[in-house]
Amino acid sequence: MPVPDYNQQGFSALRVDLDGSVAAVTLTRSKQLNTFTKELVDDVLKAFDLFDRDDRVRVVVLTADPKAPAFCAGADISGGWGSLFTEEVEREGEHAHRDTGGIVTMAIFRCRKITIAAVNGHAVGVGVTGLQLPFDIRFVWAGARLAFPFVRRGIAAEACSSYLLPRLLGNSRALSLFLTGQTVTPDSPLISGLYHTILPTREEVFPAALAFAKDLAANTSQTAAAVTKALVWHGFDNIEEQHIVDSRAIRILGRSADAAEGALSFKERRAPKFTDKLSNLAPWMPWWNEVNVTHRKSKL
Repeated sequence: MPVPDYNQQGFSALRVDLDGSVAAVTLTRSKQLNTFTKELVDDVLKAFDLFDRDDRVRVVVLTADPKAPAFCAGADISGGWGSLFTEEVEREGEHAHRDTGGIVTMAIFRCRKITIAAVNGHAVGVGVTGLQLPFDIRFVWAGARLAFPFVRRGIAAEACSSYLLPRLLGNSRALSLFLTGQTVTPDSPLISGLYHTILPTREEVFPAALAFAKDLAANTSQTAAAVTKALVWHGFDNIEEQHIVDSRAIRILGRSADAAEGALSFKERRAPKFTDKLSNLAPWMPWWNEVNVTHRKSKL
């Protein structure tokens, strides 16, 4: 496909800066607390689809302006929850609703590149569930206030968080966070395991995440990273089938140019120069069944 110009994509709720092989994404609606809006949803879906297919991009970092009042203050529910439901849902019934937070989560989760959330402000609701949980790695400001307030607002956990949070932290911690709806800080034993690095000031979060991203972009194989992510999230529930699929991964990747370069650079004690691209990865992925979540209309 033509190489995308990220300055010409019409984004209104975020900005993308391509720094070498790192796509730095900044939420830009600081005065509105970077609340979760249709504009943000549309921008995230478009951006992460491009990142997934753009061979120039090896790592993605999402952040906000450190001077913003919040990283993401969640959904704007000042007008109630009804604004979340489309005309189609009202016509077809509750089975037709597809949570926009979950749609965003899946777009980020399915991105085959390494993804990093640089959380340099407070985050509530979908600001945690949709804009942190689906990322591979998370950096955070120590002073950030974080909450899953859903039961205190009369709704259930959203954005696929009931799938992701227990797998990331375990059922016990996930239920404590979900059922209390309490506000915590990153050093809380309930949530500290979610974060790779906790930084003392807001201003340190993005630079630390960016430096980390650049190191990964320079020293990891794009194809090996994508396959590894898939093995973790789309593996099997028994060791025998997992052995079979990771054996196949070793066989396919072991004959690649990146594997040869990885071994040679190790032998020569130098930094690797990986060249394999996801667009050229053998078409054996996905080995899992991908579910089509699109609602099929039943009424005119």
